[in-house]
Amino acid sequence: MLPGLALIPVLPFISLMASGDAAQAFPLDLERLSDADKTELIEILRLKNEFGDQVWPGLSGSDIRNILYNERYEFLVGHPKPPSPWEVVKGDSFLGRPYHRRPAENPQTFAVAVGTLWAGSGGTLELMNSKIPFRLSREFHVVIALHEIFHAFQANRAPQRFARAASVYKSEKKYPYKDPTFSAAWNSEGETLAIALAAEEEAAVSGHVQQFLDIREARRKQIAFDPELTAYEHGLEWLEGLAKYAEVRFYELAASRPGEAAYTDYRSGHPFRLPDLARLRRNLGGQEGDLRFYLSGMAQAMLLDRLFPGWKAGVFEEKANLEDCLRAAVLPDQETRSRLSSGR
Repeated sequence: MLPGLALIPVLPFISLMASGDAAQAFPLDLERLSDADKTELIEILRLKNEFGDQVWPGLSGSDIRNILYNERYEFLVGHPKPPSPWEVVKGDSFLGRPYHRRPAENPQTFAVAVGTLWAGSGGTLELMNSKIPFRLSREFHVVIALHEIFHAFQANRAPQRFARAASVYKSEKKYPYKDPTFSAAWNSEGETLAIALAAEEEAAVSGHVQQFLDIREARRKQIAFDPELTAYEHGLEWLEGLAKYAEVRFYELAASRPGEAAYTDYRSGHPFRLPDLARLRRNLGGQEGDLRFYLSGMAQAMLLDRLFPGWKAGVFEEKANLEDCLRAAVLPDQETRSRLSSGR
């Protein structure tokens, strides 16, 4: 959700486990998409089409475009006629069709509006690996591109909700990240979410979820917590937590079909699941900026998968948030549960 190469601040989620051998260095022609870029885009489209509806209903067939950018250009594929300053890349094509480019003056790692359509946008693997001190693997770069595609899906499906969630960044400077009591309570929330994820019995999961909700409510009462800051939490968990959840689910589903990917090799699960869970369990309150909400939102979404079938139908509602969905999952509030699962 950050401009230019500001995906880099998200990289505390990425450990040195990233495989260097998988992220090969390809010759880079900055005037057009490289063969490696095109192969990656094909893989992104494959995963979206094959697994998108399992990640989120309606995602497979959603009308989402793709942007990859390097140091010189943004490249847009799948758009029939984008507005100026997009121009056709002469003498080249993607899947037999023209594609477009514009100067990379302010590229975004997020969802980007192109006329009336939305695109998921991110830097090429080569660009990313030139800006960080270690190597991102190809399979991880594919799913972080799908993370951005999910943002475009959010913008398509719930434009007002998306705009409101994206606007909460204006409150970031007001958020009491440095308050030690507040951070300690966040650590307790993260630990409880991690324990709930590890629990096997549904009753135990529900009990830990209720504990999480109680800790969260108490945390907000510890200080004079402005409703604006509650909206900040809800907005970022909806925006970035759900996109992180989608990223992880895409990886898990790709890994469940070994041997099908010609482009890369998905392991048994998301390569950063263990480091992510360690941060969730031990130091959620130490995560700066929006990073903690990637994890807390992802964890809540995974728990909803276990406790509340149908939760996705209602979470794009204008006032819906993940913790209210969890509350409906563990409390005997059948009216709220029915409303959220029906999308009303």
